Amino acid sequence: MTEPAHRKLDGLAEYADAIDEIIGLAKRHIHIFDYSLENMAFNSVARYDALHAFLIANAQNRLSIVVKDSDYLDRHCPRMITLLKRFGHNMAINRTRNEAADACDPFCVVDGEHFVRRFHFDDSRGIFAMCDPHEARMLEMRFEQIWEASETAIYGDLAGL
Repeated sequence: MTEPAHRKLDGLAEYADAIDEIIGLAKRHIHIFDYSLENMAFNSVARYDALHAFLIANAQNRLSIVVKDSDYLDRHCPRMITLLKRFGHNMAINRTRNEAADACDPFCVVDGEHFVRRFHFDDSRGIFAMCDPHEARMLEMRFEQIWEASETAIYGDLAGL
């Protein structure tokens, strides 16, 4: 078994780069929680390409995103909306309801094994972890709780209008 590897992240640029790195490790599912994904490069060509490659690699792959505020994604991330329209069957973007008001620690966890996490929305410091299923599972459980306290924010088809 591979030993867990942790790396400190000092700033939003390092955090965004770590998200790219962790997306590259994903084989089954990606779970993302953030305030709005603003300043996280979610409309960049590179991020679009990485998520697109993940979603087409296997029809069972899943991308689930929960944000507190979906306006940024809806207005400034046409590439993410394009992915949602094309892969709405295995991708979802939700928005938290009041039950998740206390959630304030953004993270991205993949395959229950690797994760990137910041300590608070207002804190640019964080941690990148590879091969740490114990801590990743804790974040997966947290994501499931946040997901349960969320609702569809952006629809990939016209049915949601």
